[in-house]
Amino acid sequence: MLSELAFSALTDVILACELFFLAGLSFRPGLQSFSPAWIWALTLALIGLASMLGAIDHGFFEAIGHEGHRPFVVVTRIVIVLGSLSMIVAASFQYLSSPLRQGFVAAGALGALWPVFMILTSDDFLSVILYYSVGLVFLLVLSIVRFRQNRGTLAMIAGILLTLGVSAMIPMQSPGFWGLGLYGSYHVLLMPIVVLLYFGGRWFRTTR
Repeated sequence: MLSELAFSALTDVILACELFFLAGLSFRPGLQSFSPAWIWALTLALIGLASMLGAIDHGFFEAIGHEGHRPFVVVTRIVIVLGSLSMIVAASFQYLSSPLRQGFVAAGALGALWPVFMILTSDDFLSVILYYSVGLVFLLVLSIVRFRQNRGTLAMIAGILLTLGVSAMIPMQSPGFWGLGLYGSYHVLLMPIVVLLYFGGRWFRTTR
């Protein structure tokens, strides 16, 4: 039987491929660069990249205690932070107008410095989860406030709430499903949820 670490790597690969596929669908013809929909597509791609980096680490480096494990952890977590920042930028561009938009983007960028500092100086993952959660809550609040302005908001709200619920497994150190372990279960549960996030982002503006 495969170990929990092996299941974590395998499920990470599947999740990453799914996210890359959804990001590819999101980068569709007629999409203007740096529009809210374009930035959301970038967000999906960054989360997919983080999943793939995590899979490589779990499958090759962490499994044998290789010295490359720590650098991979650092890079993976920084990519998660970048994906979270991209989420904040997408929400700001979609729902806010200047100068409020610039203010929240600047606050998001400054806030990202804290988890990056923690990543570089410690093995703390909680700061990454908190920053990622802040991005999700920010998008959730704006999605609810602007509910009638975006037909895809219902899917987005459901996706965010489910993501937050599933993400709570990590700080709570849930054992996950039998045989899969915590992270394998986390990845499996995210697979249908990211489809909701994709459909929610399909209704973002395609122009700047």
